[in-house]
Amino acid sequence: MKKARTSTLQEFLKRNPSLRKLDPMNKIDFDVSSLNKEEVVALKSFLAELCTDLTIYVELFDNKENLAELNKFNVLIFSRIERAYIERICLKFSTLMDPPKSCGKENLSFKRFIEITESNLLQALYDEIHDFYVVSGIKNWRNKVLAHADLSTFIANTIELNFRRSDITDVIAGCQEFVDWISDPTSTTDHLVKLPYGNDVSSFINGIKKLNNTG
Repeated sequence: MKKARTSTLQEFLKRNPSLRKLDPMNKIDFDVSSLNKEEVVALKSFLAELCTDLTIYVELFDNKENLAELNKFNVLIFSRIERAYIERICLKFSTLMDPPKSCGKENLSFKRFIEITESNLLQALYDEIHDFYVVSGIKNWRNKVLAHADLSTFIANTIELNFRRSDITDVIAGCQEFVDWISDPTSTTDHLVKLPYGNDVSSFINGIKKLNNTG
């Protein structure tokens, strides 16, 4: 039996020059090698943590069967845990929207990398993400509730949030795309991670089910 032929994208494009437009490197308008590797690694690590939180949140609370088991076990506690997760995710996401510097100190934010690269590609992606940040109400929520306790906001209870769970998933996917561009433009990374077997949401829910069934 003849072995299947494998090749890299670049080798494939050399054999098929008419398809060179598929090469993601044709879109890029900055030099990836000019970026500080430690800073890129730090951003990748930060987003990996965010994506892990998102994965747990989605698998726990965006699944009707799982949510039913959690509420059956303790609706009050798990509703608070759900809120804590979304607050944590939105707060961490918000920091990526920060300016390159605050109070004279450098931030690990998307604008920092846009400032360094002067990339129109990254700026366009950032603008799309930032538009959601504003329109969804997350920016106002972060500034007046999550990171501060604005007195008038708490008295009047005026914060309005306009997003669904699916919107959060989509915007974090956009954040992952941004990180892929500055770390390795030839690859794509899933924004939902695979949790270790035995410590994943499925195993956790199975444990909750057993407790529910013995109650």
